[in-house]
Amino acid sequence: MAKGMKVTKAAKSPSKAMKAMKAAMKVTKKKAPTKITPAKPKDPSTFKPVLATHVGSLPRPAWMVPIVRGDEAPPADYKQKLHEATVAVMKKQLDAGLHEINDGELSRKDYVSEARKRMTGFGGLGQAAPAADLVEMKDFSKKLEGRKGLLTLTEKTEVKTASCDAPITYTAEGLADLQEEMDRVKAAAQELGIPLTRVFFTSPSPGTLATFFSNDYYETHEKFIEALANAMKTEYHAISAAGFKLQCDCPDLGMGRHTRFSKCTIPEFREAAKCHVKNMNAALAGLDPARVRMHVCWGNYPGPHHHDIPLADIADIVVQAFPQYISVEACNPGHAHEHEVWASFKVPEDKVFMPGVVDTTTSHIEHPRLVAQRLEAYARTFGTKRVIACTDCGFGTAAGANNLTEDIVWQKMKTMVTGAKSVGKKTEKASVCWMLYDQPKAVLEASAVGA
Repeated sequence: MAKGMKVTKAAKSPSKAMKAMKAAMKVTKKKAPTKITPAKPKDPSTFKPVLATHVGSLPRPAWMVPIVRGDEAPPADYKQKLHEATVAVMKKQLDAGLHEINDGELSRKDYVSEARKRMTGFGGLGQAAPAADLVEMKDFSKKLEGRKGLLTLTEKTEVKTASCDAPITYTAEGLADLQEEMDRVKAAAQELGIPLTRVFFTSPSPGTLATFFSNDYYETHEKFIEALANAMKTEYHAISAAGFKLQCDCPDLGMGRHTRFSKCTIPEFREAAKCHVKNMNAALAGLDPARVRMHVCWGNYPGPHHHDIPLADIADIVVQAFPQYISVEACNPGHAHEHEVWASFKVPEDKVFMPGVVDTTTSHIEHPRLVAQRLEAYARTFGTKRVIACTDCGFGTAAGANNLTEDIVWQKMKTMVTGAKSVGKKTEKASVCWMLYDQPKAVLEASAVGA
């Protein structure tokens, strides 16, 4: 990132901040990924069933939503109820057949605010960045009136977020809060007899925090990112030391383009993305890459997403990130075709991909054969040993702002696992009906009655 990438303290709104940033930014000429001759596709006869996981957030119990959102005070027995809810949601994941699980981020308002609260320096108030696709499609965005999360989804609903107005440091109180959350998840895993090697724990990347929370203090965007990385290093290393597999959430590398950086060119955004990855890597240095996941997405809100940056413009930056495991949107209408991108340049051989094979924004439940086809598309490039089934994004990104009902969420999880198990198996009759797969008892009974 060029040192001239400056955000003035007076730039309170995302649009003004981006104008100042763009005007001062010096960008090197975009260097395209090194093109290579596509490798020979993997032999489908070598494909084996793959494991399954998910991105992180899950629907919270209805009684919990007003508590985690701060609208109600927690009851006296909240700690016990939260533990029971944690055990319950982890058991549901196991029952669905998932291999790597978590606590569904139940106790969090969203996936970034808890980390921000554990640091000093965010005493200001800023305007949440808008999404460029919804700014253009105003008729559609009206449907989202009243929905408050981390982005401004419609001009009729103002969304404010914290902004940086002082030096950033990770506090002792913040570390104690993190430890309490980790202890709860660890206790639930122990009660279920699940080793922590199969439990992941999410935390936002420095760039993601900068995407949602504006900077009114640091002279440049690069210095803002550096300060965030220096502080978040404490959280990343604590999660790893506790025995969990760390997941760094990195929507800044995708969604950041049409939100916080919507006024910048693609070359300018690539410079910012490189800065984000460089500083995240510095914060993760010293950890085992094989125990770190990352999630890249273009936003989990229901929208047209026609301003999403193509994967081809960021893929070479993504694979330079420290984590060995890469979760990426790979099944929704805007990104399902992009499995082809990975064959266009040399990908480090240690990288393991977790493509999204079920959409977290549509109620249409994917067929297991479609799940298998999506996984096989990745396996043709990387082989099944480097592929794990995953969801496109989280199912409960912000408490109460769910795109889907819980019953649909769990059915999608089950069909994902079923499809993942069928990879490499004969498919002659795979598309005839769902009865060819191991389905939940209720589905089988309903089919029998219908017959």
